[in-house]
Amino acid sequence: MQSNVHTEIENSIARIEFYSPASNACDPNMLDQMAQAFNGLSANPNVKVILLSSKGSKAFCAGASIKHLSDLKDMKVATDFFSGFGRLILSMKNCNKIVVTAVQGKSVGGGVGIIAASDYVIATENSGLRLSELMIGIGPLVIAPAVIRKVGVAHFSQLSLKPSTWQDAKWGVAHGLFNELVVAEGSLENAATNYCKSLTSYSTEALLAMKSVLWQGTEHWEELLYENAVKTAALSLSEGAQESFKQFNA
Repeated sequence: MQSNVHTEIENSIARIEFYSPASNACDPNMLDQMAQAFNGLSANPNVKVILLSSKGSKAFCAGASIKHLSDLKDMKVATDFFSGFGRLILSMKNCNKIVVTAVQGKSVGGGVGIIAASDYVIATENSGLRLSELMIGIGPLVIAPAVIRKVGVAHFSQLSLKPSTWQDAKWGVAHGLFNELVVAEGSLENAATNYCKSLTSYSTEALLAMKSVLWQGTEHWEELLYENAVKTAALSLSEGAQESFKQFNA
């Protein structure tokens, strides 16, 4: 099955589900489709809340597609690829709807960024977190503002400077990446759906006001995330990073 992004709307709840066979790793097309989905749903008067999820049971999102990383050969293409994560984060931040994310498994790199860009996150107890970018010669620069906004600089350092270490779901709750945990994957769908249903009972105007308060101080992010994408692109074209991409993609 090819990577894809599926969107549907029912009872004022929009569901965005993404999938790729490589542990839900994101390629440029997926990133663009997801950003476009958030942008479109933001303007849809029939939607009050968005529920984001991915397919499968072991991984929520493995971050950037290693296959596409290994194909990067010039600054323009590389910058556009890493800017894809920036555009997705911005689309979630700027969306006029509350974004609830259901996390059923492990998240690496950009997957952690997607979680951090969500307004409310419900995860299973086996949902691990890791920023592994240093292991492949780059850094989690594009997602850094979103992650730091949730966990703070000290705990971002813990994640990013220990790239081989997994943090468990309880760590995610304690440091603000997860809002609540459920015991098993089978109960995640019900918990996330019921929470979204509860949000639809509230005033649209009040939800929008809350969204704007939650994201105060991020008005400069469009420029910041692009600058960080340029820095990441330069790192990705280094000899060491290119060799790492080949090894991981072997």
